[in-house]
Amino acid sequence: MGEKIKHAQTRSLSSRWLLLTVNGLVLLIPILALLGLKFTQVQSVRETEVKLIAESVLIAEAWRGHWLEAQGKQSDKPGRIRPDHAKDERYHPINPMLEGDWEVSGPAADPTRYAEDPQGPAWRAGKSIKPLLDRAKIFNLTAARVLNAEGAVVASTGLWWGAYLNHLPEVKAALAGRYQAVARHRVSDEPKPAFSSISLRGDIRVFTALPIFSDGEVVGAVWMSRTSMDPLKAAWFARRPLSTAFVVSLFLTLLVSLLLSRLFTRPLRAITKSADAIARGESGRVEKPKGLVPTEIHSLAEALDTMTRQLSDRAEYISDFAANVSHELKSPITSIQGAAELLREEGTDMPAEQRERFLANILADASRMERLVVRLLELARIQSAPENAASVDINTMCHRLAEATEVDVELDLTQAPEKLSINPDHLEGALRNLLDNAARHGGGQAVKLKVSSEADGRVAFAVSDLGPGISPANQKRIFDRFFTTERDRGGTGLGLAIVQAVARTRSGDVRLDTGPEGSTFTLLV
Repeated sequence: MGEKIKHAQTRSLSSRWLLLTVNGLVLLIPILALLGLKFTQVQSVRETEVKLIAESVLIAEAWRGHWLEAQGKQSDKPGRIRPDHAKDERYHPINPMLEGDWEVSGPAADPTRYAEDPQGPAWRAGKSIKPLLDRAKIFNLTAARVLNAEGAVVASTGLWWGAYLNHLPEVKAALAGRYQAVARHRVSDEPKPAFSSISLRGDIRVFTALPIFSDGEVVGAVWMSRTSMDPLKAAWFARRPLSTAFVVSLFLTLLVSLLLSRLFTRPLRAITKSADAIARGESGRVEKPKGLVPTEIHSLAEALDTMTRQLSDRAEYISDFAANVSHELKSPITSIQGAAELLREEGTDMPAEQRERFLANILADASRMERLVVRLLELARIQSAPENAASVDINTMCHRLAEATEVDVELDLTQAPEKLSINPDHLEGALRNLLDNAARHGGGQAVKLKVSSEADGRVAFAVSDLGPGISPANQKRIFDRFFTTERDRGGTGLGLAIVQAVARTRSGDVRLDTGPEGSTFTLLV
């Protein structure tokens, strides 16, 4: 049974782990949702920054062209776009800065200083690109401001024209020749627009500051800002694939629920059906669950099947036992009853010799019944009562049994362990039966008792005689209850059955080796 259960465990999971896995997946849902929202927000901020970079580059180049034109210049010197530009480089990509873990700053501080004399090429170039900025705002919803080399706003889509913004950290970095981006909290008195509106409704506004180079020198900067899309807005735009994903998730959830229900309820219904059939008296065994089934249900089915077989075997045993006992007791009872009736009928007219013979038969039958009842009680105690193991001194016990045996007993205890944990009465009774059996069939010759330790940890008690051996026909029935070839000598046929019962209570065995030179019974416990 242990091998079967082990095999069942290799092809199934414990219900504890199944339930923990399902609960873990349920617990992961809100965590994954939060992570998804965070990832969506990070991606939205990054995409907003990328768009602002692209738009800033175009605005910067448009303003620089007008700025050069206002000075009567045609173009920059070849190969000088920014200070770190090498002549062999063709491309100068600008990487986004708002990636991964970034902080959200407070709103931008209002300017405190404005230009007193907004004149010069930078201002004229700003005036030239003002329509471009306004049209870009209509389509891209971006706020753009172009600053001169001193940080004054020379072109704007909104407020702060002429204001100096060099107090802002991203503007300082841009005027120093470095691209900079920051994320700030969006502050607005207006309510958030609807999901279907083209206006964005995020809580984070991205600001970028891109330096404008001419002949490797910073001549200005483009400061732009745009509100990033919030996760709910992104979810609204992706509502169709999200709806599809929701339907698929719902379907998978139902599928997993049905699978778990099938894993538990189907085998339990089958086991219940088998148990009900057995309870109604129908013969059969508990149906073993098939396929992927939790380990506990496999174990339950195995345990119920084992219990059913044991109860069936026990019922069959009781039936056979009752029939055998009835048969064995019927003969002496009939003999006693007949002798008693004759003694009553004949009374004093029966000769004394005949009366003594009848009385002797009554006493012999009564004695046989007593021996039979004692052996039956001994067998019943071995098979039904707890073992009550104790430490047995093998040397002492074997010498005591040898002295009590009618013939000489040769002891071989060289390989015997010193102690053995077993019920002393069970072991002593089994060995006494083997020694008495060997003494009766050994023709009065000495018998041998050898005790040795086996490789699997068991102890072997081998009792050998020098008798004529056991015939093949009797070998098949030698351990059957009430089978004996010495019924006329008072044999009960229960001695070897008791030995076998002792072995089985220890999950051991009894082996027989017989031939013309004698027989050896080996008790393994």
